[in-house]
Parts: sequence; C-alpha cells; structure tokens
Amino acid sequence: MSKSIYKDICDKMRFSKIYEKYAQSLSNILLYKYGDLLNPTDKVQEAFIKLWKNCAKIKPEAAKSYLYTTANNLMLNEVKHQKVVLKYQHVKQ
Repeated sequence: MSKSIYKDICDKMRFSKIYEKYAQSLSNILLYKYGDLLNPTDKVQEAFIKLWKNCAKIKPEAAKSYLYTTANNLMLNEVKHQKVVLKYQHVKQ
C-alpha cells in the first residue's frame, strides 16, 4: 500500500476523483444487495455528502471504506424504517 501525500480529501479535484472512482460501483452494490425500491442512488449521494462534511477527518486511503460503510448503514436504516412503516400500516388496518 503506497503512502498518500495528502492528509485529507477536502480539495474539490481530489474529492471529484474519489466520486468518479467509487460512485457507480457503490450504487451497483447497493442495488444488488437491497434492490431498487429503497433508492440506492440516493444513499450513495448521502454517503458522499457525509464524506464531504467530514473531509478533514478522513484520510484519502480510508475514503472507500468510509463510503461503503456509510452507504450500507444508510440502507440498513431505511430497511428498518420501512419495517416500521409496514408494521404500522398492518396495525392500523
């Protein structure tokens, strides 16, 4: 593993390169894992927003892991939310 000369990813060009490198594959993985109903593309965008907000704290070599973990957690939260919605609909009827 090569050492990164950058300490964070707050530079717009660096962030853009990370987006180009990981956005499509992350979206594909979430689509495969959870299906289209839970809007995996939106979760990918949310993960990148969180990455940008925390860009000073995250090293470039940890960006991929951060993105995949964040996006997966967002999807799991959405699954939990949908279960609550379905349960409430069932109880209401």
